Amino acid sequence: AAASLAAIALYTRRRRPAEVRRARHMAWLKAIGFTSVEASLAVSLALECGEAMLCTAGRASARWKDEDGIDPCTATDEANERRVIDGIRARFPTHAVIGEESAASGGAAVDPSAAPSTWIVDPIDGTQNFVHGLPLCAVSIGLCENGVPVLGVVYHPSADELYVGVRGEGSYLNGRRLATDGCKSLASAMVLTCCGYERSAEGAARIATAYAALLLARVRAVRMLGSTVLHVCHVAAGRASAMYSGIYRRDCPKPWD
Repeated sequence: AAASLAAIALYTRRRRPAEVRRARHMAWLKAIGFTSVEASLAVSLALECGEAMLCTAGRASARWKDEDGIDPCTATDEANERRVIDGIRARFPTHAVIGEESAASGGAAVDPSAAPSTWIVDPIDGTQNFVHGLPLCAVSIGLCENGVPVLGVVYHPSADELYVGVRGEGSYLNGRRLATDGCKSLASAMVLTCCGYERSAEGAARIATAYAALLLARVRAVRMLGSTVLHVCHVAAGRASAMYSGIYRRDCPKPWD
């Protein structure tokens, strides 16, 4: 037994960290019983994207998708999105794909119910954090059937945390079943929030009013992490009680968020 353990340890040391992480995650995915081709593909692609993020975080130059210079896109965003889209289309050529970057450039529709099977991809959620080297960003891949979400995969590479949820089969973080914190009142809640891209005087005042209402309700804590997807995942994992997402424009839907 000792010799076997030593051999395994030696084999592990010889493998690259990326290979070790991939093997570990694929092992727990199999142990849980997630055997669908869609789940395996999404996990594989998310892990590949995560490795690319680890290699370039804090060193990526950004171009800006808005006039205010607060909505960035990097070469890693674009490469990750292309990697995921190519991987999905190679395996499921009839499926539609909505990617944040291609949608932002006018190259894709944003209606998840437009096709029977539609994938939704955020190649890096929290790109501002990514550009600045703040390790709070993730890749997100989801699948909708007739507009209904049936599969979600999120990988937070800097923490090596993989979230996988399959409709009817449960949701897990690194093999552990997710459970919310059970909080029933704001007075005992940890609330995650994001101010988004609103910078007008009116919008800022509305956001400030909402935050004041939280504080006056004697909320236990308010935190802003800079990643909508990680906010959702942390609530699902019981690390926070709720999330509040600021102001979103109804004429600019963002299904990846």
